[in-house]
Amino acid sequence: MTLLLSSLFVCAASIFLMLALARFKKLSSYVFLGSLIASCLLGFFCAAGVLTHQITDLAFRWRGTIPFEEFYIAIDPLSAFFLLLLFILSLAAGIYGFGYLRDYKGARNVAVHFSLYQLLILVIALVLTARNAVLFLVAWELMTVVSYFLVTFYNEKEEVRQAGYLYLIATHTGTFCLILMFFLMGVHAGSMNFDQMALSAYPLGFAGLLFVLAVLGFGVKAGFIPLHIWLPQAHPAAPTHISALLSGVLIKIGIYGLIRLMTIVGNFPLWCGILLLAIGIISGVLGVLYALGQHEIKKLLAYHSIENIGIITLGLGIGLIGHIYHQETVSFIGYAAALLHTFNHAVFKGLLFLSAGSVIKATHTGEMDHMGGLLKVLPWTGHLFLVGSLSICGLPLFNGFISEWLTFRAFLEGVFHFDLYGIMLACIAIAALALIGGLAALCFAKAFGAVFLGTNRSSHPADYKEGDLVLQAPQLLLAAICLWGGVFPAVMLSYAFEGARPMTRLTAPEFLQEAVLNPAFMVTKVLGLAVIFFLVLWLVRKISLCSCTIDRKETWGCGYARVSSRMQYTASSFARPVLRIFRLPVSFKVESRISRGYFPTGAGLSSSVKDASEIFIFRPVFYFIKKLSRALKWIQSGFTPYYILYILFLLVVLLIWKLH
Repeated sequence: MTLLLSSLFVCAASIFLMLALARFKKLSSYVFLGSLIASCLLGFFCAAGVLTHQITDLAFRWRGTIPFEEFYIAIDPLSAFFLLLLFILSLAAGIYGFGYLRDYKGARNVAVHFSLYQLLILVIALVLTARNAVLFLVAWELMTVVSYFLVTFYNEKEEVRQAGYLYLIATHTGTFCLILMFFLMGVHAGSMNFDQMALSAYPLGFAGLLFVLAVLGFGVKAGFIPLHIWLPQAHPAAPTHISALLSGVLIKIGIYGLIRLMTIVGNFPLWCGILLLAIGIISGVLGVLYALGQHEIKKLLAYHSIENIGIITLGLGIGLIGHIYHQETVSFIGYAAALLHTFNHAVFKGLLFLSAGSVIKATHTGEMDHMGGLLKVLPWTGHLFLVGSLSICGLPLFNGFISEWLTFRAFLEGVFHFDLYGIMLACIAIAALALIGGLAALCFAKAFGAVFLGTNRSSHPADYKEGDLVLQAPQLLLAAICLWGGVFPAVMLSYAFEGARPMTRLTAPEFLQEAVLNPAFMVTKVLGLAVIFFLVLWLVRKISLCSCTIDRKETWGCGYARVSSRMQYTASSFARPVLRIFRLPVSFKVESRISRGYFPTGAGLSSSVKDASEIFIFRPVFYFIKKLSRALKWIQSGFTPYYILYILFLLVVLLIWKLH
């Protein structure tokens, strides 16, 4: 705990120091960089020490004049696991942000932005370690407000302001549900401390009500469909390093909150597990389909965050169902799979966002149909994006494969140990997870191909420049973790098992870890040998052709005099065949212009998908709220005596209530 408190102290001290030095942009930026590295390393070693049982000082309590009991923070393996991904990704994204904003010449004060970044790390750490409901809610609300200011860094743009406005409305709606949930739990348990709440017995009906409130409250932050509408708007609007932090850490705090409730309450009715499975299937399948229809690279990655949240929720769902069926092995593997994929997604999605940011910084656009052939001019960025793409597709040798395999393994264990009804649920989830994986591979074949392969569609490809070491180093760190987690998964798997222990109160036996790892190791070894074999063949070919002269010719151009960038797939045309199959759930529309004649010109194809949740649910609700707010605007008249009258009226009501 001393290491964590030291980390938080460094964060807090750096905030005041950067604000004091705000006039000196370069100096305040270096203060940010130094304090970021120090605080993240301290926090990382603390989290790793808890997961390896090397740190036993796990709580800090301060009884003061704080309303509703005390300032109470503690670290258990679940908190430590999320702290681990917080400090790893915050370090990578922060260093990238230091380089990304180094040449910024806009009206925003970079020192204030970096101060808010450090404050966000601090309040997220408080959310993850809070053991008092009031402290949790205060830190949760601070996290929302601080992240809003980070998202709206470029607030001179109308779309950025709208994205921030939508984010505030959605997250505050979720916070209202959380306030109600914790109030009900506090009244029932007679305390606002989590350890006292965990000692209380909750009837199944009451536990189901708490679960629904938690899904609504935490689900908004996590991005469950249909509560996700802020997420595709906020990610493209935010600076790249903030997008990486949003996707890698912030939405995972919603998952943490849901898991924390599950550890406190313990027992739930079966329909809660089925609800989680349904949310996972819907979020996973629709998330990847919406991503497949996107043409802006950061918006595509944002929808893929929803897809991966769906995979994580599938793991939680099978874990909860296994607990309800008293099949603790199934439950343990499901929870561990959810935690491991939470970490893996934070790493490879952070890598993808940072690589996409380097592409946008070089090309000054995020539209994939305006790119192409960038692997030749941005080789480092292209290959790092490829590592992230292979990881998110769940292919062997990369970390995404291990966590998705573990999720499949949980469902297969469910098939062997559940009754007929449970087997049906597990089989449906297996089919959904397989569909999600296939569509994800197709989507990133489209993204990587449209951006990095083929011929450049821009008229200024020679102006593109690779980012410097400050921008590349965080990407290299995350790419190395992706490879390390795929080739040597035992360490992270043991951390995930340790993090899952508070949910099942079991310790993973050695045979379980071996049973899970052996098939994954076999696939990894076979593929690794195949990769080594092809590398040897490539090396032999390279050496053999050293003394030969190779003439390079243009690819056959179908009878055209010169191949142009128009003679290749666009993002729209690549995705069209699959999206036509799923055109109803995603409202897929195609607009084409067909030119006729011997020398056709002006032909084109464009496609779009529409988010049904936004169009049919939230836009009508927001319109109604806006109309109602305008109708009630007379209450806020600006006339001071009226406000005094409101206060007097409230005092009278409170006195009457107290007398009764």
